[in-house]
Amino acid sequence: MRMSEIKRLREERGLSRDELAAKSGVSSLTIRAHELGNVNGTETKTAEAIALALSVSVQALFFPVNINTSIQTDKSA
Repeated sequence: MRMSEIKRLREERGLSRDELAAKSGVSSLTIRAHELGNVNGTETKTAEAIALALSVSVQALFFPVNINTSIQTDKSA
């Protein structure tokens, strides 16, 4: 789980860590640790709870899509 992605999504939704903790059932200390990158792994249930509270898929937490990135195609084919 990318720590900056959790923080970005949380702030984008106007949520404090405590509010995200209340919505997800995950402690604010755990959320803080993930945002700071102070974890070596994430339990599936934790990732699912945070994703659900942020209204995103678990995949979006791990593999965020940058909508500003263009896809290069080979036009010579």
